Amino acid sequence: MARGIGAAAAGTLADAVVLGGVTMGDVEGGLAGTRHGRTLAELFSSVLQSKKSGSASTLIVAVEEASGGASSSSLDADSIKENIEEIFDGVAALVLGVNDEEELSGYFNVEVALVKSSEDVTKVMDQAAKAAATSTKSSSSVMGSKPFSTAFSEIYSTLSSSPDYADPTPVAEAILACNDAYSRAFGMSRAKIASWKHRASRGLLVDKFGMNADSLLQRTLDLFDRDTMAAAGLPSAGEQRLVIRQRLQQRMEKTLNDLFDVQMGILEKKTLKKFNHSLLKKMSKDGLDSAQFFEDNATALRTALFAFETSAALLEIPSLSLTKSNAVRDVTGKLNNALMTFPDSPAAKIKAMKKVEQTVSKKKKPSEGSIDLALDVVAMIRPDGFGNLQGFAGYQLGPHSVTVGCHNDADDPQVIAQFGGVRPPFIRVQPKLKLEVEL
Repeated sequence: MARGIGAAAAGTLADAVVLGGVTMGDVEGGLAGTRHGRTLAELFSSVLQSKKSGSASTLIVAVEEASGGASSSSLDADSIKENIEEIFDGVAALVLGVNDEEELSGYFNVEVALVKSSEDVTKVMDQAAKAAATSTKSSSSVMGSKPFSTAFSEIYSTLSSSPDYADPTPVAEAILACNDAYSRAFGMSRAKIASWKHRASRGLLVDKFGMNADSLLQRTLDLFDRDTMAAAGLPSAGEQRLVIRQRLQQRMEKTLNDLFDVQMGILEKKTLKKFNHSLLKKMSKDGLDSAQFFEDNATALRTALFAFETSAALLEIPSLSLTKSNAVRDVTGKLNNALMTFPDSPAAKIKAMKKVEQTVSKKKKPSEGSIDLALDVVAMIRPDGFGNLQGFAGYQLGPHSVTVGCHNDADDPQVIAQFGGVRPPFIRVQPKLKLEVEL
């Protein structure tokens, strides 16, 4: 009876339970750390293991107080009920697991009574007898057709051979601390992951994603380990800690894996688009009938593949076995296929058709002589900087045109070297006068 198993077994079979001997000091200090908390824990462990079903039994907590002491109005019944619910949740986490959602109200209707005299004791017992008489006999689901003594002996034997769930306070607190650490650790990484997802949704790559993702994963797990170190040495809590940690790690790895796949897809699309654009430019110069077209573009293919490998290397997360090898193999095949099928592609056909239209619609030379003048002005602005900003703008009015460019590379050592060791001029204007004479 050292663990309170006898009382727990009897309480499992009863439709009304009275917890007596509780003092105001026990209530103020918290029931979980008292002998009454252990008795309640054994009772809850018993009903949870026996899978008692039906209507909830009545649990009356009789708080003793000397005559002339505290009044019923000063007794915080809600606080006592919350304390009992915490004990139940701790035991349920150990018996059924941390993911179970059993509630105390499914097993017991908790009532609190203040006892000052023998008359109060009689009222409490009458209240318990009335509750038992009006109950739908939920204990029958446990006893069945067995007599009370037989059912009591079976439950007592089961509880005696089961693990000791009756000290739930430190274990339950440790498990709850692990759940809080899980939420806190993942919440810490959520802001960074959200910014990465937003960037990827706009078709942009995350700078040094592989290195930053690996660092974020390690920091998240380290934060969880630091906050849950106390739970590692507790029975049951240590196992639940590993389960929660594994769930956190799997969630982080899945999120990073999805981001890796999305960015590899973005990089692949950019590489193929840029490669097709380079083929169109080459077609404009040499045409599709040139024998050197495929040979010349083999260099462009190798350049595109090298650029892809370089960018993909920054996305790798070796600790999660997320490497570029499969992506490089797929892109190599797609680049080769793009090169071989380019002459028959819609873009190539449209380009060839435009060249034919330009040739057919070319105007005949005028039979009369003419003189045409055109002015082209090209200006280049080179402010201070190292070349991280570049842009051009142009405007054409008939045969005349104006082109203005801006490139902040005045402080770039290479640019200074090109100008013989001096800074380039801030603005440079090159006017061109074109004279076309036809006779």
